[in-house]
Amino acid sequence: MKTQSKFITDVNVGFCPKVNYLCPNVARSFDLRGVVSPERMERLAGLIKNLIDPRAPGATKKILDIGCGTGRFSIPLSCAFEEFTVIGADSSHKMLEQAQQKPNSDRVVWSIQEVRNQTFEDASFDLVFVSDLLHHLDNPLDGIRECHRVLRPGGWLLCKYGAMENIVNDPEHTFFPETVPIDAARTPTQQQLGNWMSQAGFGSVSSHTEHEQTRMTGADRLAAARAKSISVLHMIEEHHFERGLNSLSAYVEQNPDDSWLMVDPTTLTWGQR
Repeated sequence: MKTQSKFITDVNVGFCPKVNYLCPNVARSFDLRGVVSPERMERLAGLIKNLIDPRAPGATKKILDIGCGTGRFSIPLSCAFEEFTVIGADSSHKMLEQAQQKPNSDRVVWSIQEVRNQTFEDASFDLVFVSDLLHHLDNPLDGIRECHRVLRPGGWLLCKYGAMENIVNDPEHTFFPETVPIDAARTPTQQQLGNWMSQAGFGSVSSHTEHEQTRMTGADRLAAARAKSISVLHMIEEHHFERGLNSLSAYVEQNPDDSWLMVDPTTLTWGQR
């Protein structure tokens, strides 16, 4: 696929290019991906509290947020789980530098890590949290297996993502239709992720989908698209991007309060080691 974005690195996975998340400009636009509201965190923390118990036999009282980006979830998790040490890990220095400038960032232990080759010891964590990461990996199963390794027996892997069957009609895929075949080739369905987790050795695999408010206004969605905060927008040709951006802009102008622009389906899939 031809592209004009300097943030793309070609890889040999079908026809899909890959976003260079080490690029500083990608880090700068990362937080436009969506608001992590108190309501979103309350739901996420509620699920995690049902999974892990700091008093359980063998508990490590450690949570890993691998591929944490700018700490959008690491920092709120550290506030919600004061008994636990939260490690925010990412392969990008720029992402972690930005994370460390945020309020309460000193509550998190920050670490440079590759999800498929982590330096943590076996059985280090009670829970590993993975948010919108697996579709960036050449072989997602390798990353899931590594998460299995660093979890203690009885620990949990929790993945947050947009399952392909749920996001195919969202604004980005609607106004930028060239993104659909790219994401269809790299983004798991709920069933596919469940199968990967089972193959990696996880049991009690379950999933749940919520429709969450991730933008406060339609203009926020437009700003995020303009900044290409959603990685797939870096992967299409520039004239396709400009055409889609113009169409999205016109729609936002006519429908600024359309909930479709502000609400996204978020799927959580979890399994136990």
